[in-house]
Amino acid sequence: MTIPLILASVPAWGLKTHCAADEPVLFACVTGKKAVAVCASGNRSPTAGALQYRFGSPDAPELVWPNLPQPQHVGITAGTLAFSGGGGAYLRFTKDAYAYVVYTAIGKGWGEKARVVVEKNGKSIAHLPCTEAVVSELGPALFEQAGLAEDEQGFDLP
Repeated sequence: MTIPLILASVPAWGLKTHCAADEPVLFACVTGKKAVAVCASGNRSPTAGALQYRFGSPDAPELVWPNLPQPQHVGITAGTLAFSGGGGAYLRFTKDAYAYVVYTAIGKGWGEKARVVVEKNGKSIAHLPCTEAVVSELGPALFEQAGLAEDEQGFDLP
């Protein structure tokens, strides 16, 4: 089953992200006073590419995970969601007892959603909706290209 890209991929023009100019932006949005981004290395292959989650004030991320980008994608998993009249895609970045999940989704009756969910020991402790434009390349094509492991934990939208 193929799930279409939920939110159109658009250049990050005008959207300030935590990604450097030479890093593709895979996901980015503003959640109130904070910004979140998933940045990639130029090479998105399973053996050489790297992804990194960054969160914090627009001028200085407070959390960067993994600390150093790692081509093996340790602690990074991906998944897709199926809904009536839509679907979604997400990335989960796991750091010790915490997980940071970024997602985009669309469903009949509730429209589009994009958020960051923070989990501790598998329980959701914070939901941060994107409040402005969203840049997203999340989806099966990216997950396959990057060689990301399928998230076996699963994810339910808040």
